[in-house]
Amino acid sequence: MKSKTKKILAISFMAIFVISTVSVASLGAPKTAPQNTQTGTTITNTPADNYPDSKRPTFCETGGAESNSYITEYKIPTACTQPLGITTDPSGNIWFTESNSGNIGKFDPVNKKFEEFTNPQWQKGEKSMMWGIEYMPDGKLWYTDSQHNLIWKFNPVDKSYTKFIFPKTSGQEAFPQMLVKNGNNLLVNDFTGKKVVMFSTDQTGQTLQSNVIPSPGNYNFTSTMIPDSTGKIWYTVWIYQQGGSLVRYDPQTGNYTQYNLPIDMQAPNGISVDSNGKIWLTDTASSYFFNFDPSSKQFTKFITPPPSPLTYGNASGLIKTPISRPYWNYFDDQGRLWFNEQVANSLAVFDPATNSLVEYQIPSKNPNWADCGTMSNCGVAQVLDFTVSHDKVWFTEWVENNIGVLNTTSILPFELTGAHPVTLHRGENSNVSLTVVPKDHMSSPLDIVTAQTAGPNNIIISSPEKEISVDKTKTISVNVSADSFAVPGTYNILVGARYNDVTISKIIPITIQ
Repeated sequence: MKSKTKKILAISFMAIFVISTVSVASLGAPKTAPQNTQTGTTITNTPADNYPDSKRPTFCETGGAESNSYITEYKIPTACTQPLGITTDPSGNIWFTESNSGNIGKFDPVNKKFEEFTNPQWQKGEKSMMWGIEYMPDGKLWYTDSQHNLIWKFNPVDKSYTKFIFPKTSGQEAFPQMLVKNGNNLLVNDFTGKKVVMFSTDQTGQTLQSNVIPSPGNYNFTSTMIPDSTGKIWYTVWIYQQGGSLVRYDPQTGNYTQYNLPIDMQAPNGISVDSNGKIWLTDTASSYFFNFDPSSKQFTKFITPPPSPLTYGNASGLIKTPISRPYWNYFDDQGRLWFNEQVANSLAVFDPATNSLVEYQIPSKNPNWADCGTMSNCGVAQVLDFTVSHDKVWFTEWVENNIGVLNTTSILPFELTGAHPVTLHRGENSNVSLTVVPKDHMSSPLDIVTAQTAGPNNIIISSPEKEISVDKTKTISVNVSADSFAVPGTYNILVGARYNDVTISKIIPITIQ
């Protein structure tokens, strides 16, 4: 098998975690367009030509740009660009990578105008996962190119592209993935090459001049990194579903400190640090997200609700435990943690100060990435990256050819209050109550959602109601039972309500003695 094919398969399984059940529909092309009868590809002279007609609904788009009460989408003018990495500049412009065209795109949110910049060095027919992009103070954009083992620089002034060869580790395939600012330098994780690379943007020549930080241990993957306020660099190394380490690297001394990841953290891709120095991790193989306190050296586990059936479908009945797959995470200027829930087709924000979680569902849905069967309005748009800019969250839709924006100032239809910590002895149970306060007229019932981090052998949550109608302040009550043989400790449960395109939940600590 060629290395190119291997890399595409690695991306498909480990980086995107595609759902195995795919329903492929025919796009239906204009009759006047020429078609290659051997490959079944209608020639459009757009990036869509990288896929045969039968695959275009899966990888290009299934509909127009959509919107809801919180999110507005914008269709990229060129077909099938597969937008991925995204960032903003100080003027508020949105910049993104087009992984199926090799170009950089720009969106002016004031004039609602797109501009796409042709990369003359890109070979026709090529595609690459270009995950990371950063705007630097000198006005240049830097981004990664995993397929071709390159780091690119784009100059918006003269519209020029410059490429630099990313360093390879002996005997390892390189996979430059995410870009993170570290002062005037940039950090890049080599996802499959067992290292983190640090480099200055003052580059000459064709090869990237950089400092290489080898990843400790014999792990398959090195995920994205974050510098803390003291200059230490944090990242994770892991083997899928087989464990790994949270790594703290000190550039001044060259020393590593490793902390074993919790056993149920299986694919820790996202990482960020809060103002108190806690490290936050998102696990793309589950519905979990975690924080790590460097002082106590303890991990705390949190959970999202089960995703809406409209995202995963389950027409086959094979999906017994749907998960949300949190991917990347970033803090906003209010101290809230944002993350994209890849297969829940949502953007989520968690406020550590209030233990509140809000999830906003993406309007577009591609049914070919879920088990939708004949269900309508079902699927995921593959929101694989996003960026937080004050009261806006901008994101890309890799298989719907859109960028979108979430207005975080939009009024939510209700709020939840209450939710106090609970202490139980083994074999005991207690009611946990939340108050639903409507902020707007709600024309349909709220669905009650629950989840917990302890496992059914420790805690059982039961709710007498699956949905409630709310025309005035009302109480949600669930029963929490500790198993007679429960393992003592403090766990987090989640109780919340879903209404149309938004889900609001509270995280509640439960201590079993």
